[in-house]
Amino acid sequence: MKQENCPQNNPKFISIEPSGICALKRMFMNCMDWVPIVVAMGLAWRRRWWRFIIGGINRPLIFVLLFFWNLGGHTVSAEDSYLGFLVPGLVVMAAVSSSYSDLVNWFVLRRTFYRVLDEYMLAPISYSSLLIGHVLGAASKGFVLALLLFLFVRIFVHGFFISLYFLVQLFVICLTFACLAVAVAMVAGSDKDTLMFTNLFISPMTFFCGTFFPVEQLPGLLLHLSWSLPLTAATYNLRSLALTGTGHVDWFLQSLGWLTGFCLMAYFLLKRKVNS
Repeated sequence: MKQENCPQNNPKFISIEPSGICALKRMFMNCMDWVPIVVAMGLAWRRRWWRFIIGGINRPLIFVLLFFWNLGGHTVSAEDSYLGFLVPGLVVMAAVSSSYSDLVNWFVLRRTFYRVLDEYMLAPISYSSLLIGHVLGAASKGFVLALLLFLFVRIFVHGFFISLYFLVQLFVICLTFACLAVAVAMVAGSDKDTLMFTNLFISPMTFFCGTFFPVEQLPGLLLHLSWSLPLTAATYNLRSLALTGTGHVDWFLQSLGWLTGFCLMAYFLLKRKVNS
């Protein structure tokens, strides 16, 4: 909406719209100024969609194929097979990797190498819109890739359930790690710091949060540590939804709690970095 349409911004302009309607329109447009960021990220991915698909699902897909061939090469039921346990964990791995990796590299390179993050803030959008746009764009990419993987492996493993609750839980995982990517990018000094954090925390987390084996098999301290990580409850809830069609409210609420915490942390770190 052009600002001069509002009578309080241009006294010479005679508008037939009440000032309250102009204020509501301006408020609505301000709330939606993250949309162009999502569209721009979508257009970039559309031009290189095959690279993102191959890069996002190749590793979990190799895991599935290797276990499938070594377990006999026959289509199995998800209810009573190890592949039924493994596939939801690999879907989580794909969602985390695709939502986190590209976004953290995008912010770190533009903040430390190209030094253009301040120029982004010259645009008439708020910190929250900048955060929402990039988090939604990265999470949507991770969600699509993880869902493609889940649909593909149903060729080898039958009996999985897919529901709206399953999709919501999967998208919450993608949003959580997209927010974490922004937070990490705001404190990393270079791309080497990002790589170190990924190797020390993100990669082990994908293995010790119930992806390949139940965390109940871990020794005492590691068992409690695993349940204190942001991915364990989400992985267990997604697996329960995929295998039985029913989820656990307490695990889902834990996922929302981690999402809220990382979102607030990313917002304040982004605001502090730009202001400094």
